[in-house]
Amino acid sequence: MSLPTVLMPDRDSAERSRLLAVDEVRKRALDRLYSRRTAVDDLIQALENYQRSQGAPRAECLEFTTGRKCS
Repeated sequence: MSLPTVLMPDRDSAERSRLLAVDEVRKRALDRLYSRRTAVDDLIQALENYQRSQGAPRAECLEFTTGRKCS
């Protein structure tokens, strides 16, 4: 199964201008999404690095004693 051939309208056609404008809008939107994705990836990386640098959470040690239990 092959993909259908899509022909662009004539060079001076209003339809061609509209299609090119829509294509440009889509390209810009895609560029914005990629830049946002990069920013989110950078933020995630920074948070992961911060968590690693903090190490394991440290709690104060408490001494427990066992008391007498009556049944």
